[in-house]
Amino acid sequence: MKKPLPTSWLQGIPPYVPGTSKDTIMKRYGIAQPIKLASNENPLGPSPKALEAIEGIKGAAHIYPDPDAADLRKAAAAFFRRPPQQIIVGNGSDEIIDLICRAFIEPGDEVIIPGCTFSYYNIAALACGARVITSRMNDHLIDIAAIAENLSEKTKIVFVANPNNPTGTCLGKQEILDLTAMVPANTLLVIDEAYAAFVRRDDFLSATNLIEDHANVVTMHTLSKSHGLAGLRVGFGIASEPVTETLYRIKPPFNVNILALKAGEAALYDSEFLQQTLENTWEGLDYIYKEMDRLGIDYVPSQTNFVLIRIGTDAPRVYEELLKRGIITRSMASYGLGEYIRVSVGLPNENRAFIAHLEEVL
Repeated sequence: MKKPLPTSWLQGIPPYVPGTSKDTIMKRYGIAQPIKLASNENPLGPSPKALEAIEGIKGAAHIYPDPDAADLRKAAAAFFRRPPQQIIVGNGSDEIIDLICRAFIEPGDEVIIPGCTFSYYNIAALACGARVITSRMNDHLIDIAAIAENLSEKTKIVFVANPNNPTGTCLGKQEILDLTAMVPANTLLVIDEAYAAFVRRDDFLSATNLIEDHANVVTMHTLSKSHGLAGLRVGFGIASEPVTETLYRIKPPFNVNILALKAGEAALYDSEFLQQTLENTWEGLDYIYKEMDRLGIDYVPSQTNFVLIRIGTDAPRVYEELLKRGIITRSMASYGLGEYIRVSVGLPNENRAFIAHLEEVL
């Protein structure tokens, strides 16, 4: 029997591999309260102001949301210090990635992606028929020289996560300036700043500051981590107006639901919650670093809310043994880092539980 066939370039696309869920561990091992440190979620929960906003708007769930997300874009404009017309709101930053690829890629175009980074860039680019060029990494760092070596007349988009997921490393100001200078004006440079709020290095530069002088620069942002709204899916693309106008041509009319719109708006104004999140993250990172040093375990110093930890050849076994004890970390095998696990910063008691169980397993 004949059946509909997908486009030929979809056949080789690897599906996205999510972290293990709490429900899976509860069912598999009968653990009532597993600790999830796998998906870089905010352990403090959602912004309290976001919860208040949801409570106030939930009675309007039968009404279509604002297709222009005007109030949320106004709040984002104040937060990111860019005019509203340079901002597009997405159902998470994942949708912004999709919109960019659909709007700018034709089959056969080339897209450059660093060798170890967020896997959805690859999936979205391949889904549009692009040829993905993987640029080498340099000791867990994105190598901008390697990106430059791969640029060609066919390069349509360059994706860079800064800070990078899953390595936690970050490009400094001069590297970002050099990168924007080397990427041709007819090639889109997409800089994903999902973890920018957590950066502690002094020379960090948000590329949102470069949009005025570089019409080909797009930055992406999310409220999933820093503002605790991962389940509501609120993301932003910030770019020059010709780019945002292009993306609006294909944006679904009601892509962000009414609860997410109001919660996102309130969360952006909740500076107290953001500060609490940063303090919990930075204190948690320092604690994990100290314990890794005590245990003699290598790790990659992070500018995010997670840490890449090198266990060695026993990493798969350690990952599974931690699951049996109700500690959910992230296996790095799908990223080609088979000797590593990635650990999100949790609450202080969750961080202590991770260390105690890790020490037992080792």
